[in-house]
Amino acid sequence: MIVRDWRDADPSDTQVLYAREQEYWVRELAWDASTAWREIEQARVTWGLPGFLAIDTDRTLRGWAYFLPEGETVHLGGVVADTPEGTKVLLDACLESALRPPRPARVSCFLPIRAEAFEEVLRERGFTCEHYRYLSRPISKGDDTAEGDGWNASDLLPAAALLRESYGIEGKHFAPRGTPEEWEQYVRSLVERPGCGVIEPAITRVVRNGTNLQALVLATRIAPGTLHLPQVAVHPTRRRQGLGQRLVEEACRSAAARGVKQATLLVAESNANARALYEKMGFTDTSAFLAGTLVL
Repeated sequence: MIVRDWRDADPSDTQVLYAREQEYWVRELAWDASTAWREIEQARVTWGLPGFLAIDTDRTLRGWAYFLPEGETVHLGGVVADTPEGTKVLLDACLESALRPPRPARVSCFLPIRAEAFEEVLRERGFTCEHYRYLSRPISKGDDTAEGDGWNASDLLPAAALLRESYGIEGKHFAPRGTPEEWEQYVRSLVERPGCGVIEPAITRVVRNGTNLQALVLATRIAPGTLHLPQVAVHPTRRRQGLGQRLVEEACRSAAARGVKQATLLVAESNANARALYEKMGFTDTSAFLAGTLVL
């Protein structure tokens, strides 16, 4: 098994890779990630987004991966391999390249499990791993009762502050040091980039207290018929009042009125309370994601 720099690949070859992934994401996740694939390809051919292809002795493509340096963190993306050996050579090539000076503080990933022995290979290289469940449920129209308001641009910093207080030390995968600046960067990645879908300001629900947010259900569109909820957060002082559940239901009703057929979200496997709540609301397991972090 050998690895080659994917920046030398012909665009017709990488389009085949994206098409395979697009088919998987639509079939298994009800998620149209075509915009993300176009941005990845543009980054690859314009400024040289680094990545690698794994090729066996028969010259058959067995996998691919790329990585994106961002501040102190290197983000692994698109790790796809159909053999454990392919996973190993891809991750080793990415790490060897990414860890050259100036050395980052950490390497992280948050991906559907698309590479054979992915968790095993990550752990062998010193990563800590956490499982997330990808849940979905059908949605339908209901009454028009509303407790929250829609999203507006001025909510960005209050949303970052709410997530920081809601997660505390449990939010290290999203904001490794837990600083206001990291949380702001994270929220911007959700509302300004297509990685988690396109934000739906009218469907997103917020509960304000002056300039602060007491609760947030962030809503994005990941396919014409699919709503995604990348963040559901309630301030610690407002918990155990059913607020989060009411806002999720409200967002789903609003989406149904706009032709959406199902809602999806991710929840940490270790978060038993949240998993029980979503099960009560009718969400069921669809797939799995893996979060990995290597602190250097």
